[in-house]
Amino acid sequence: MAAGMPDFIALDWNGTVVPFFGLGPYSGALETAASWREDGCLVFVVSRAGQGTVERDVQRTGLAHDGVFGCVDKSPVLKDLHVRHGDGVFLGDHPSDFRAAAEAGIPFLQAGLEGQPLLEGADGCFRGWEEAALLVATLWGISEAPS
Repeated sequence: MAAGMPDFIALDWNGTVVPFFGLGPYSGALETAASWREDGCLVFVVSRAGQGTVERDVQRTGLAHDGVFGCVDKSPVLKDLHVRHGDGVFLGDHPSDFRAAAEAGIPFLQAGLEGQPLLEGADGCFRGWEEAALLVATLWGISEAPS
């Protein structure tokens, strides 16, 4: 893991990386995830959908990742990632994502890519993927996003 970075970053899929299954990723999402991995951060996709559905869509986009989890309840998956890999952060767009991160004991950054209002208590809200990289860096006490 790079100094000043979390051990892992978990990403919700629909509304965070892509608007919905089958659609192209939001601008900068693939590049940001690849950069985090290059900097030594594990990147996981955690989505409330069937495992095969999520895996196929992630593969279709070419997102660089270390694992994909399709599930009904994200909280146990996030808790397991936290126990197995250490400090992490969850990026998602929905109140249920925020609750799952809180239950897992990890920070939550809200994807506001469609203009959603900030969820009260979220650790931050990003309107673009460059901003997401800066928010992750800020949470870990560094002043700029790593390469």
